[in-house]
Amino acid sequence: MDVLVFDLKGSLAHFRRPDTTATHATYPFITRTALRGLLGAILGLEEFLYDEARAGVRLMSPVQKSVQELSMLGKGFLGNGPEFNRPTSIELLVQPHYRIYYTGPRLEELAAFIRARRSVYHTYLGSAFALTVPEWMGVFQGSPREVSPGVALTTATVVPTHVVGRLMVDDRAQLSRAGGVLYQSLGGRRFRGTINLLYDMNGGPIRFEPLAGPFTPDVTFVDLPEEGTVCLW
Repeated sequence: MDVLVFDLKGSLAHFRRPDTTATHATYPFITRTALRGLLGAILGLEEFLYDEARAGVRLMSPVQKSVQELSMLGKGFLGNGPEFNRPTSIELLVQPHYRIYYTGPRLEELAAFIRARRSVYHTYLGSAFALTVPEWMGVFQGSPREVSPGVALTTATVVPTHVVGRLMVDDRAQLSRAGGVLYQSLGGRRFRGTINLLYDMNGGPIRFEPLAGPFTPDVTFVDLPEEGTVCLW
């Protein structure tokens, strides 16, 4: 299987949790739907709605957050009038850096755009003030990996919690959970399902014994040269 690998990084990022209004909290890394929005922006698509697409996320830098107050213009839909300009507390990710692994439709076209540092629309990390330019790493031939219950597996990528049977944690690990992440975009700002994700705050590897598949939502493990085992979901 061909896997497209590229990096995303910037000075700031904000992937807003939809359950926060007065204070805008962020997920700790790029979400599934935000990544598909970025892929659609590269290709010039209004929606990137390919159910068969799978991607993985690796944290290349520690999760660092800062809270700032910003004036939110144009929020009349909140019922405060068209001139609403109340300072709003926003949680920001500082100096984020992610490595993305993608397999699915339009891979060759995406690879050509990213390699040439081209995109049809601006690409950003969750919010328009957090611009980024995808950095080409390559297209690699990956080998799908069969997983077996009770057989330890190590990956540097984020892992959905529903595949984890038993964690194997050492003293250097700083594991955390991102819950309720929107799973599937249906278009028109409509979504279906959520997924819970396990990650290391410092971007370290995760070692665990998997449960027996098949998994719902679908999860695939792939061995890549120089990258090790990555988790695509």
